[in-house]
Amino acid sequence: MGAGAVSQSAYGRQAAEQQHGIMGMLKNPYVFMTCAFASIGCIMYGYDQGVMSSVLVMESFQSEFPDLMGGTIQGWLVAALELGAWAGALFCGWLSDVISRKYSMMVAVIIFTIGTCLQCAAKNKDMLFAGRVIGGFGIGMFSMVIPLYQAEIAPPHIRGGLVSLQQLSITIGTAIAFWLDYGMHFVGGTHCKPSGVPESEWTNADGTFNYNAAHGHACTGEKEVAWRFPLAFQLVFAWVLFFGMFFLPFSPRWLAMKHREEDCVKALSKLRRLAPEDPTLRAEFLEIKASVMFDEEIEAELNQNGGKLGTWKPMFSKNMFKRVSIGVWIMIFQQFTGINAVLYYAPQIFGTFGFTDVTTQLLATGVTGILQIIFTIPAVLFLDNLGRKTFLITGALGMMVCHAIVAGIEGSFEDSWPVHRAGGWAAIVFIWLFAVNFAYSWGPVAWVITQELFPNSLRSRGVAIVASTNWMFNFVIGLTTKDMLASMKYGTYIFFAAFCAGGATFVWKLVPETQDKTLEELDVYFGGDDTTIAQDDAARMQRIYASLGLAGIERPEDLGEKEVDNISHSEHKL
Repeated sequence: MGAGAVSQSAYGRQAAEQQHGIMGMLKNPYVFMTCAFASIGCIMYGYDQGVMSSVLVMESFQSEFPDLMGGTIQGWLVAALELGAWAGALFCGWLSDVISRKYSMMVAVIIFTIGTCLQCAAKNKDMLFAGRVIGGFGIGMFSMVIPLYQAEIAPPHIRGGLVSLQQLSITIGTAIAFWLDYGMHFVGGTHCKPSGVPESEWTNADGTFNYNAAHGHACTGEKEVAWRFPLAFQLVFAWVLFFGMFFLPFSPRWLAMKHREEDCVKALSKLRRLAPEDPTLRAEFLEIKASVMFDEEIEAELNQNGGKLGTWKPMFSKNMFKRVSIGVWIMIFQQFTGINAVLYYAPQIFGTFGFTDVTTQLLATGVTGILQIIFTIPAVLFLDNLGRKTFLITGALGMMVCHAIVAGIEGSFEDSWPVHRAGGWAAIVFIWLFAVNFAYSWGPVAWVITQELFPNSLRSRGVAIVASTNWMFNFVIGLTTKDMLASMKYGTYIFFAAFCAGGATFVWKLVPETQDKTLEELDVYFGGDDTTIAQDDAARMQRIYASLGLAGIERPEDLGEKEVDNISHSEHKL
């Protein structure tokens, strides 16, 4: 077979000749705007991850919830979002097939709204925890269904860039949360100043805020709205997405899965701005139909051979288990780079460098968000030119160096920050550089490469395992970081540096370069031969193409009148 399996798509060959990158997106404005609009859900994903880190250091919040100021309980509060998201992502994998990708996003908005309302109206920690879990469930749904929807509506020559809008939107959401928290911190003043409590009582000897003394007293300075409004503000994005989705098309692939062929053609016609009878659109429709037939055959065979669990058995074969293991370990290394430790606890981390002023902490956190946005862009522009391994190894080594330098600075000056202010700023700069190295590498690229590890017939199952691993270890980081910073101090950065070094070594030694590789080439890497899954997939797809009149078609224009008419009258109905 060789390269034939890659080049058998007539529509794909034509699309490959079109302009790529930003020019390709501008020439497909409706698809571009649809994918960009759907990314609003990912803005909420990033926003909800970033908003709590700054809220936790606001004095008005601390006076309202003094029982949430311990390291362990704060870890649970932050991690509750990830626990809910883990469940939401798994649930949405089923829901999006049943009610559509489009309606699943709308259901996610409703669930997310319930969680957000509980958080912004919370009067006790139970309400806050419930809101974090429920809101996280909605976030997990967004994280699963939005890139799926984008990938299914995008033409192949700009699919990578359009799906990458997800990661860019996440960083935008995080930055919005950081800077909104910073601005709201000044509402009423930067200190709580509890009513009826002398300043000598609500200020500790070291100048920090005594939240226990302030509890039960209204803040006359910083107002409750300083943290309640940022928690509520994300509802604006949620409901813009909800109402906008009424005007966006269903996924053509989902319509084909539901045997709604006429609706599939109409959706494609709208997305591609082509007439239903256009040969290019007809070719794409037939290839979608072939893909659905392929998936249905695989599912039927697996179910017949082993019941419902039969669909998972191939994941544990030697050939596939290597792929699963690589995907799982990439996600473990991604989380243990320490990125979410920084995003979740940035102000507290900057506080450990001697910057006890909350305003400075929030300002430094806001800069982190801006840098994340800027340096995610290179991956979108150059990933296909330089290769996945180059980005991952370079980023891991860069993060390792930053962690090591921060550990050295904190270990040297942890007991004398007031007289080493320059050292504190140097530590902050290297935290920023750490975020830069993550933004162009392990942030977007880890998700790209794990999508490319698996053959067509097992991709959804493989990605489900990998994605659930990501959320679970995200949960672990959120839960443990605060206690690690308190007990290990600079050792925390040495811990993360070691994992960064391990990640670079793992990618160098064990991860294949998936750039421009066929499934057959990857099978050879994983110890396969001409009887492996990828070869079987290719033969099956060739047979289906032949049954639909696509075999031997070099260009969409090669479809004869008979083949065009067969779209509606073929004996091979979905």
